[in-house]
Amino acid sequence: MRIGLLYQPRIEASAQHARRVHERLASDGHDAWVGSSWDIGDDPEPIRDSDLLFTFGGDGTLLRAARAAAVYGVPCTGVNYGRIGFLTEIRAADFDERLPEFLNSDHWVEERVLIDWIRSSSAGWVSGGLAAGDVVAGRGRMARVVEIEVLVDGALLTTYMADGVIVATPTGTTGYTQAAHGPVLHPESRELAVTPIAPFLTPSNAMVLRAGAVIELVVHTTHEATLSIDGQTEQLLDSGDRITCRISEHLARFARVQPRGYFYATLAEKLHWRVPREMPRPAAGPS
Repeated sequence: MRIGLLYQPRIEASAQHARRVHERLASDGHDAWVGSSWDIGDDPEPIRDSDLLFTFGGDGTLLRAARAAAVYGVPCTGVNYGRIGFLTEIRAADFDERLPEFLNSDHWVEERVLIDWIRSSSAGWVSGGLAAGDVVAGRGRMARVVEIEVLVDGALLTTYMADGVIVATPTGTTGYTQAAHGPVLHPESRELAVTPIAPFLTPSNAMVLRAGAVIELVVHTTHEATLSIDGQTEQLLDSGDRITCRISEHLARFARVQPRGYFYATLAEKLHWRVPREMPRPAAGPS
């Protein structure tokens, strides 16, 4: 079995853990490799023939790996060294004990959609790629709204005057989208969500769009605007730039050892939705 180990270079403990696991796997006869998650986007070639990819970091590290691994169909598993760890599968303290479950194929694979995005200007194609969580078109450093036309399958839906608009996969809906009061989608659903960020004098509705929808965001601004991909890369936008989003032919694949119904319990725990059925009553005062 060929296994990749990616660590978050800013977290020394994650790098040390990845290297210890590399030594263990190599001594057991596995074909293992280790590297920084920051480098894998520029050189994803080591992933090509891998059977499994472990990330040692937070949700961002896992998203970075998932984008790179999707093209090769390689499943990823996150070992949590982050703050929230919504997407990661295992606590760092538990990983060494649970590693044999993955090596013995005692896991299941969850498949999630990705966004295939293209940025174009009046002159044509500018850039493009994959997003595992969300594509956000919005204002830059100055706190001034931008106008963003939203078209679905070529038909104008609305024009938001807002801080920005988020196009999210189900994976992305538990992040920026839910913080902007958008919907939370089950991770294996095949829809995309469009959510405005702090809209002003324009519709505040979020939309859940069918799997095959083509979504276009056309940005109009007299100042700075930006395009953000998974909250990890950013580009400056010019007024009139168009970002086209659709579901990719590639899928992000996550190796899981949690029960298949894990999502709802995780959602309640990480977002602090648990409320006791019976709330405590105040103690009786003196009669």
